[in-house]
Amino acid sequence: MEGQSSSTRLADPGAGFAAARHVHQRLRAWLLDDAVPLWTSVGLDAAGSFCEAISQGGHPVVAARRARVPARQIYALLTANRLGARMEVKPVLRSVDRYLADFQRADGLFRSLLSHDGMILSDGAALYDQAFAMLAGAAVARHSRRRAERLAHSVRDCLIRTYRHSAGGFLESDRPSSLRYANPHMHLLEACLVWIELDASGTWHQLAQEIVDLALTRFIGAGGALYECFNADWSPQAGITGRIIEPGHQFEWSWLLTKWANSTGNDAVYLVADQLQKIGEERGVARPRSVAVDALLDDFTVLEDTSRLWPQTERLKAAVARAERGNDAWWAVAAEAGGSLERFLQTPIKGLWWDRMSANGEFSEAATASSLYHLVCAIDTLDQAIQRRAAVQASRSSGIVLIGRGAGDSAGSDAG
Repeated sequence: MEGQSSSTRLADPGAGFAAARHVHQRLRAWLLDDAVPLWTSVGLDAAGSFCEAISQGGHPVVAARRARVPARQIYALLTANRLGARMEVKPVLRSVDRYLADFQRADGLFRSLLSHDGMILSDGAALYDQAFAMLAGAAVARHSRRRAERLAHSVRDCLIRTYRHSAGGFLESDRPSSLRYANPHMHLLEACLVWIELDASGTWHQLAQEIVDLALTRFIGAGGALYECFNADWSPQAGITGRIIEPGHQFEWSWLLTKWANSTGNDAVYLVADQLQKIGEERGVARPRSVAVDALLDDFTVLEDTSRLWPQTERLKAAVARAERGNDAWWAVAAEAGGSLERFLQTPIKGLWWDRMSANGEFSEAATASSLYHLVCAIDTLDQAIQRRAAVQASRSSGIVLIGRGAGDSAGSDAG
């Protein structure tokens, strides 16, 4: 889209890092001081259930309960606790038990949907929801290995036994469908990358390698963009659907593939990740709003000029990952992405967010609980990167040499 990226507009790389550090301080304070207290009180009831959303008036929204919401909230809140949030962990661990009781089926997989009062509306087990159960398990593992194994290992092993597809990858669900999507596989990769840091058994690494190979050979087209919607054989779906490119997912895949390249030393994957990020920045960011739009077509015309919150978090993560590989100009992009994200957090009640921005810059919609995960992951990514940079600077001043390949920690609404 028109305009230059901030990496070319800011001449002083040091100023870019300083700006990113200030954004980090503000975002971290918002998370720890405003968001966590609200979402562990209004957003979590006494029975251990998370609400689907909080209205801009500060009230829980009564709605059907999706399996992905408790999984994401568990991961987000326990990660916030690691970042220093002053909160009681026991209520979150009790919510794990409620999540297991309400959503886990006899086969170990997680059903998709309950009514607001707990009746089963969909007993199907979607791959997307299993990925988030495993991600939640990684955060829970620091507190309860027993719960973590129920959330992650049993799910992973069941998927490997029963969900593999003959054309590669995994079934979308245990309900018949001829359509397939990149997005659930992306979140499966995300869960694997977090678990690789906790479990040296090798199974998580093998699974991650399979998904990376699938992305490189099936999801990403000849022009370097990542597509969303496929047929059973991984050919693109017919019509406009098969041409959709989401800038947010260009950024999110770029971040994940960079993490993979950091851990494996596969330099060829960096090139793919960089191209995805380039497409997101040059084609998917609307100027002068400086926000990532929701969808393009594969000729890079804009399909949806609205901007949800979650792509802004993924843009921030991708820029941080690129900056950590030694190009300090990308700190300016991270600062710009963080500044754009902060606009979504300017709500009547602190700790909430607007979920969507229109093409003319107007905000709308209640704060959906599932977006907290995106916010926490972005803040965590930025936090860890700044800590690593501070450690390098301290080692230089003391004469100690740190040896390491680069960034690659931590995990990444429903499209995100």
